[in-house]
Amino acid sequence: MSDSNAMRKIKYNLILLFSSPCFATIHEVMVSSNVFTPANIQIEAGDTVRWINTGGGHNVRAEDNSFRCANGCEANGGDGNPSTNLWVSEVIFRKVGFTSYICEPHVDFGMRGSVTVVEPTSVPVHTLHATTANQFNPRDLTLQVGEIVNMINDGGSHNFVADDNSIICAIGCDGDGTNSTSSNPTGFPWNIYVRFDTPQELPFHCATHPSSTGIIHIIEQNVFSNGFE
Repeated sequence: MSDSNAMRKIKYNLILLFSSPCFATIHEVMVSSNVFTPANIQIEAGDTVRWINTGGGHNVRAEDNSFRCANGCEANGGDGNPSTNLWVSEVIFRKVGFTSYICEPHVDFGMRGSVTVVEPTSVPVHTLHATTANQFNPRDLTLQVGEIVNMINDGGSHNFVADDNSIICAIGCDGDGTNSTSSNPTGFPWNIYVRFDTPQELPFHCATHPSSTGIIHIIEQNVFSNGFE
């Protein structure tokens, strides 16, 4: 292979490496034979855990009752009762912490698991504050697809609402699958992580403070600033 062809191949491989989209990480846990596999996992805040029942009458219930899932999660209108269906359920974990969970019919057989949620380090994290002055800071935020925004309520009754209602968050976000999630404005000092995977311009506001507005620009990932000749 000539030097010029070899260089083109290297450049092409680098483009593939650095232009691959970074989407929300999904961690799969298999549910079968009265065990969770893997039983104990560590994930980053903003990641999703997907439980897959491959056989038997099982469910997944957090010991703090923050979620209960089988044929869907109860917080999202599903049925968390133990089921022999080959069900699949997902929960998004947006806060750093530890959650233990069980299968209700088989807990006496040792069917337990846990999720440890740590600070995100695999992608850049941007911070967005809902301030005590009833404004968002910053009001204009640019990030690349797959990156995370750490939303923090500094004080006051706030939430984060995309103008198109695609994302509504406070203690958690709509659709997370957790019973402890509330997207209503609250003075509780919430601190959550939200990953943005779709290129778009996303105007947002706080439901209780109409003047509290902003916009997030989610752009395609850059390959190289100067490109290749």
